[in-house]
Amino acid sequence: MEKKGKGINKLTVQVSIFFFIGMLITDILSFFVIRAISEKNVMKEKKNITQGVSIDVEKSLKEYISYEWVLNYLLEHEDDDNLNLEYDSTTRTMVKTSELLRAHPGLDLKTVTAGQLSAFPENEKKLYAEIVFNDWINRINDLKVAFDVEFLYIVASDDDYLVDNFLLSGADETMIRGSEFGNAYTFGTKVKKTKEQTEAFKKLALKGDIFVYSDGYVDSYKYLFKLGDTNIIVGMTFEIAGIRKTIIIQTIQFIIAFFLLQIVLFVIYRMQIFRSAVKPLKDVESYVREYANTKDGKLARVKLGKINQKNELGSLADGIISMTREIDEHLSMIKKVTADKERFSAELDLARKIQIDMMPNKFPPFPDKKEFDIYASMDPAKEVGGDFYDFFMVDEDHLTLVIADVSGKGIPAALFMANAKTLIKIHSLQGGTPSEILRDVSEALLEGNEEGMFVTVWMAVVDINTGKGVAVNAGHEHPVIRHKDGSYELVKYRHYMALAMLSGLKYKKHEFQLEPGDRVFVYTDGLPETRNASHEFFGTDRMLEALNRNHDEKADKLLNNIRREVDVFANGEEQFDDITMLVFDYYGRV
Repeated sequence: MEKKGKGINKLTVQVSIFFFIGMLITDILSFFVIRAISEKNVMKEKKNITQGVSIDVEKSLKEYISYEWVLNYLLEHEDDDNLNLEYDSTTRTMVKTSELLRAHPGLDLKTVTAGQLSAFPENEKKLYAEIVFNDWINRINDLKVAFDVEFLYIVASDDDYLVDNFLLSGADETMIRGSEFGNAYTFGTKVKKTKEQTEAFKKLALKGDIFVYSDGYVDSYKYLFKLGDTNIIVGMTFEIAGIRKTIIIQTIQFIIAFFLLQIVLFVIYRMQIFRSAVKPLKDVESYVREYANTKDGKLARVKLGKINQKNELGSLADGIISMTREIDEHLSMIKKVTADKERFSAELDLARKIQIDMMPNKFPPFPDKKEFDIYASMDPAKEVGGDFYDFFMVDEDHLTLVIADVSGKGIPAALFMANAKTLIKIHSLQGGTPSEILRDVSEALLEGNEEGMFVTVWMAVVDINTGKGVAVNAGHEHPVIRHKDGSYELVKYRHYMALAMLSGLKYKKHEFQLEPGDRVFVYTDGLPETRNASHEFFGTDRMLEALNRNHDEKADKLLNNIRREVDVFANGEEQFDDITMLVFDYYGRV
């Protein structure tokens, strides 16, 4: 126990040393950080103020519907000595307003339009411009005082931005109005900009605003709007030298108070560290290590429950108690989920086997028939799929070929597929043409099909003695044919709507003639619609090229080679759709 106590005291001393070193470093860094943050906050506040002032200035201008007319009038008459502009609220402006209203009773100065003003006599136009100018000046003055802006003004400049033409400048009782440096510039004062200022202002219309920092001041310029060929800009200047000095003094005062407070806190901290932190922390560490070795969650929770500090260590102990309980629950759940997953996987494997067994998978399927040969394959995108193929003799002379693709994937598609395949075969064996069979199957599939599933089908009946065939395409892919000594090519004829889409559908037949040596290749859309990482489709062109590269291969090797080329094209991309292929070789009567 004595050794353990010494270890704890050693830890306390180490923490104390680090505390003092950290305190000194913190105080030094805090001075610079606090000063920088304070200055940054001041600058940020000034930026926010400029945004608000700019909005208020623009709102003040646009409060008059005819603000553009007034600005244009002022700019056109800036050299007119008869233009009698005032810079404060005077009785002369009130007299002008009364005079204008006598000429136009009921006139609302703010809503009068440029069209109405154009009909005024020249003296009334001048009166209106002077009245609005004075109102704007009063508002600018108020904003300057309210937001403690050193200079607040509106200038006009052409697209070259070489000269600022001052329109409005805010001022208070202490400022002199005039055209000298340091004055609140009067209307019409022109100030030439430096090359750097001109380049900065050319970007103003795109950026919206710019800020320029100088020793003790920050200047802000905000682009308001375009007035013909003239750019209207609001500018303002804030004095920040005094603010910086105040920030430094307040920062030093704060650091001194902070240092003294840290010493007091250290004394309290030194007294409490052993009782409230080190020993309980050691206990928690010991119990957690024991739990990691034994995985006995119940024992760990009993021991951790004895740590009853009303602080973070107590919360840590409670958290670990909850964690061990959750771990135990998760372990139990994982065992159950693993068992369920294994059972579900076994069920899916069984469903896959049942689905495969539903389709003919013994090749050659009719060893006693020398007139033809068939080979087919089906690779579902999931454990079970919605594609299917089928072939069967309806009598001694006629062979039925079917390939189909159910909308969707997975178990719902597989169930719909099983129903569709069964119905097609039953109706085929009962007799009828392919057109009649698909019509009847479509009507049967519509019953109870609340999910709106459908199936595309290519169906053909071939006379194995003559090679004459009849096919119907219900929304399926175009078949491919290779005539003897020829190349593979798509056979395009009219598609009809997929089965189970609408009631009352009719399907028309397509007649064809096969000669000995001809081959028919049919497939589902999962083959041409296979995609690679570049989202390119395999497509029918690549499919035909692959078929022709394997021109004389036997049916089984042909399908294996095609599937290999599709996998190379996909280059590891996940299979998106079922891929089903069927080859029918016609040899004729031997």
